[in-house]
Amino acid sequence: MEDLIPVHVGLMGHIDHGKTELARVLTEKASTAGLDKHPQSRERGITIDLGFTMFQLERYLVTLVDAPGHADLIRSVVAGANIIDAAILTVAADEGPKIQTGEHLIVLKTMGIDSVLVAITKTDLVDEAAAQRVEKRVREMLAGTIFRDVEYVQCSAKTGTGIDKLKQALSRILQPGERNVSGPLLMPIDHAFPVRGHGTVVTGTIVRGELEVGKVVEICPKGERAKVRTIQTFGENRERAAAGDRIGVNIPDVPHESIERGDYLTSPDSVERTSLVTARITINPLYLGRVTERMILSVTVGMPSITGDIIPFECIDGKRIILSEVREPHVMALLRLKKKVVAERGMKVLLMRTDLPAHQMRIIGSGEIEDISEDETLFRKRVRKGRIERVREKDSLLVGLAATKKGAERLKGMEVTTDSGVIGTIGEPFGTRGLVSAVFKDAVESGEEIHLNILQEETVES
Repeated sequence: MEDLIPVHVGLMGHIDHGKTELARVLTEKASTAGLDKHPQSRERGITIDLGFTMFQLERYLVTLVDAPGHADLIRSVVAGANIIDAAILTVAADEGPKIQTGEHLIVLKTMGIDSVLVAITKTDLVDEAAAQRVEKRVREMLAGTIFRDVEYVQCSAKTGTGIDKLKQALSRILQPGERNVSGPLLMPIDHAFPVRGHGTVVTGTIVRGELEVGKVVEICPKGERAKVRTIQTFGENRERAAAGDRIGVNIPDVPHESIERGDYLTSPDSVERTSLVTARITINPLYLGRVTERMILSVTVGMPSITGDIIPFECIDGKRIILSEVREPHVMALLRLKKKVVAERGMKVLLMRTDLPAHQMRIIGSGEIEDISEDETLFRKRVRKGRIERVREKDSLLVGLAATKKGAERLKGMEVTTDSGVIGTIGEPFGTRGLVSAVFKDAVESGEEIHLNILQEETVES
């Protein structure tokens, strides 16, 4: 097994579009939560957690990551997308594409997954013409996207029709991602559970570095440390594992109850923990809502999703000016999280409105972390309004910008603008009741309204 190239393939798509049944016919070995072992999955007939199963395809060891299609479980989909190299998008022939089909495509694009195969499933439930119509609808939906040239396979997990063609198509798109084995260990944890006689086992896919039996690891962001007793891949023991490998790790020193999905297994003292990140965000054009300052949202950083808020800003003369609302497709933003997470520069982030109903697009946007800090200084733009009281030979007198002479003195050198766009520079105070003089670059008239932008410093803490 260690001679095979490990690749990870996500099974994506709307609820009840055949993902788990497809995994069942492809699978040779099941791992954590594989094939709906969760009791609620069996009761409700849907996948409620990430499932992991394995099969060999030519020179590849393929791990299938079965992501739930239910609208309420989108966080699990995002978590799964963080560790895959390729994806099979399932669309049921008896239903066609749905809202979660679109959401999952956006997640794939956000996470940089462009090796995608579309499986038109459940073809045993419809005639050939109906299946062709569904395929045509999907092709039209993807025509203007990065997925416009993907392969399509019509298949049925129930009858086995098209499964061999699906495997052949999958083998053509498999491209293992770059594996960084030289950096410090970084493995997002997707499951943690007790094994009788062994203690805690965590499972995950190594995204960076190597791991060996006997090494001490740190569980972040909590900071607990443990010694690795054993390492397994789908039930087979191994002495070491590296980036790209999906493994189970026995760390008996740490109680499983203290470990959550989205925690990381790391080399000790190798990662940063923060609840405040700066990210460059691209707004999803299909999201129809507003994005406003301090709006509460769900922020996915790497694998975990955390409640937080957003403070968008623009940079002017080296200062970060807070925006009350995002009006452009690209924006810089501070993301303030409710709890600390593992974060690194370049790590992908996804912003969602999980409070919206399932029939609406909930993905706000996505981007990458540019900076990590404990606090940030921003500036809020305040506007003072006044008017031109008198136009003199060399300057004009302005009223309404200050109440006292002392307040007027603080405005010296600042720029004011008339409603018609003429810019002026404030000079000396005039009198004791807050009037100021100003020199304008063009002609102005008495009575014209003016406004003055003042930057008020604010510190945002994590």
